[in-house]
Amino acid sequence: MYHHTMWARGLVLAVMLAACSGDDGNSGDGGIDGPTLVNGCPTLTEAQASPGDPIDGDTLTTFATPLFQQFCTRCHASTLSGTARNGAPVGYDWDVESAVRAQLPRIRGAVGVLNFMPLNPPLLSCAQRQRLVRWIDAGAP
Repeated sequence: MYHHTMWARGLVLAVMLAACSGDDGNSGDGGIDGPTLVNGCPTLTEAQASPGDPIDGDTLTTFATPLFQQFCTRCHASTLSGTARNGAPVGYDWDVESAVRAQLPRIRGAVGVLNFMPLNPPLLSCAQRQRLVRWIDAGAP
């Protein structure tokens, strides 16, 4: 329940900040656009890559899995249950490839658009958020 409450608060905060920012969404910085949101990172509403782009060799194995292990699986892991998940919904297990692939749009939104995940430190840097979104937008190779 705590996780859902925090998620809802993050969503409300993001919407409020976006509405109040006065930013026209055109930052001119190479694809990072929109107002600054939670954790000080810009929204990544525009595609950061195209499907099939090489994206410097980033793959699930070389990039995404280690990132999920470092920042996400403390709550989003198949080995956790009950309160150990800190409110993460059952099945949202970023240590299971099929779960990751099934939820890529949701992961993109939480990490790169609304910037509210993870909820607690350690947090992703803005560059890490952009790199994960770029990996997703390239088709999550």
